[in-house]
Amino acid sequence: MRLPPIDLSRENTFGVLTYENGGDYGPIGGDYLAFMLVHVGSLTLEADDSVLQLEAGQCALSLTRDRYMTSVAPDTLTHISWCDGRPQNAAWLYKEREKFAPFIVASPMVHTLMQLGVDLGLGERGGRGGVRESLTNALLHAFIYEAEVIEAERPIPQTILQARRFLEENFAADLSIERVAQQVRVSPQYLVSAFKKHLGMTPAKYLWRCRLDYGTHLLQRTGLSISEIAYQVGYKNPYHFSRQVKLAFDCSPTELREQKRNA
Repeated sequence: MRLPPIDLSRENTFGVLTYENGGDYGPIGGDYLAFMLVHVGSLTLEADDSVLQLEAGQCALSLTRDRYMTSVAPDTLTHISWCDGRPQNAAWLYKEREKFAPFIVASPMVHTLMQLGVDLGLGERGGRGGVRESLTNALLHAFIYEAEVIEAERPIPQTILQARRFLEENFAADLSIERVAQQVRVSPQYLVSAFKKHLGMTPAKYLWRCRLDYGTHLLQRTGLSISEIAYQVGYKNPYHFSRQVKLAFDCSPTELREQKRNA
């Protein structure tokens, strides 16, 4: 999903809080956006007509029109961090909200963005407000991407997810369809058919995409030669790597590297 930025100039904060013996926050009325990340313990979140129980390690995105409230049971230690605000142009987000999972297991990216926001401290828009708003939008992008992945992967057979993970972790090796199928204990015919059905491409094409993605990463972030990169990510020769870069980016590896340096 291509996301327009959310205007949070009216109100936008990050913070942390420890409930040593339970407690409540809210209710808050009106249009309200909130990320809630539970580090320790658990928390009940009420967002308009829905109620959600969050456990340690989980992060929720709430978009409410009328009522937002959180509560922690008495005699319960809970440590949380949050990001909230009053969105000014989020009609599209309210419309799309039902299409992705209400909470995720917080990834390292979500943890990092939340911590960066917390490190800015509480405050008004002046000075750090623009940075805070940018971090909130980055957090929104990260959450929606990961929530959409959860929804997209829900019906995918576990063997296909395992095959994809195996390709991602071993793309530099000399892999064959037979070896991948053996790794996940299915037939090569089933692997190719099911992989394409659920992920939209064959295992071979996905393997080459992994090699190209990491190859371009090395091209833009390291000083390795094109030949070194090609062999390191699994290409048989530098020409094949260069040709794939040209097809994907309409420029040579050298030109792509220069574009990064000049950016």
